[in-house]
Amino acid sequence: MIGLDISDRSMKVVQLSNDSGRTLLSHCWHAIPAGAIEEGVIQEARVVRRVLAETLAQCRIAAPAADSVVASIPEMQSFMRVIEVPVMQEDEVAEAIQWEVAQHIPFGLENVYIDWQPVGRGHVPAAGRREVLVGAAQRKVVDPLVVVLGEAGLDVAALELESQALARALISPELERQQGLLLVDIGGTATNVIIHDHGAMRFTASLQSGAQQLERVLPEDDRARLSGPRQEALSVSDAERIAQAMQPAQEQLAAEIRGVVDFYNSTDKQHQVHEILLTGGGANFPGFDRVIIRYFDNVHVQRGNPWANILSGEEKKPPLLVQESVHFATALGLALRHVIL
Repeated sequence: MIGLDISDRSMKVVQLSNDSGRTLLSHCWHAIPAGAIEEGVIQEARVVRRVLAETLAQCRIAAPAADSVVASIPEMQSFMRVIEVPVMQEDEVAEAIQWEVAQHIPFGLENVYIDWQPVGRGHVPAAGRREVLVGAAQRKVVDPLVVVLGEAGLDVAALELESQALARALISPELERQQGLLLVDIGGTATNVIIHDHGAMRFTASLQSGAQQLERVLPEDDRARLSGPRQEALSVSDAERIAQAMQPAQEQLAAEIRGVVDFYNSTDKQHQVHEILLTGGGANFPGFDRVIIRYFDNVHVQRGNPWANILSGEEKKPPLLVQESVHFATALGLALRHVIL
């Protein structure tokens, strides 16, 4: 299975074997020129097609149509929530969900694709009601993406929201049972915040600040050392200097993340964050974990492990270092779809 994670500034590909061992066959990262994709919407299809072809060649995937592809839909152009609907016949649920979703999304129903699935466990809803997990994605994002992938000759098995893939990659069976889990994915131009609680993803939000905004205060040579999956190792003194320079921007982002959690708490009194998993390229930035801890008292903060549902047994060593792996968390989760679901 091939996981294809496409964002505004980069394209990441992961290929896992289709056997029970789930071996990493290939992985690669390719920059996307500025302006080709803006806020998740393809602006220059020709450029994206070229980058896709170059990325597949870089990964040495000579015949991509021979393996199924799961591609990502950016969180900033989508919606995912657990909502309650009345208990009713299955053929009536879709209409009830559309009515409920219309109360939450800032764009018309005619402009989105909607999918849903029942939540089998979690909160106990009010009598006569049930919980469903609903996802919606804007057509202006999905339609051109489907065209580009089709023109590349890919066998597209599914499109998924980034939050779905991240949860599949990072949440191990042990963490699945834990309440109050917050996933923070710091990408190049945006930060995705995902609240997983009571057995399901409960809430997602996309903040318009990412790694590029955090490192903007740094000189060019420092930005170059931090960029890309294979970030240069920093000395203790350099790491502290960079952390201090980025601290104001990191504080602002941490405050926004805290704001998302506070908003969710105002709608769901049963939730409280106990564990935070950091992922994405910005998770490697010096000092960010310390900043996050100051905004969340008595909360354990760690980097998410994208191999949590791939490797089993203490004898198996991850094929990539953690610092590089967090860049590929979404792509790994996409490639895991056929195994986990």
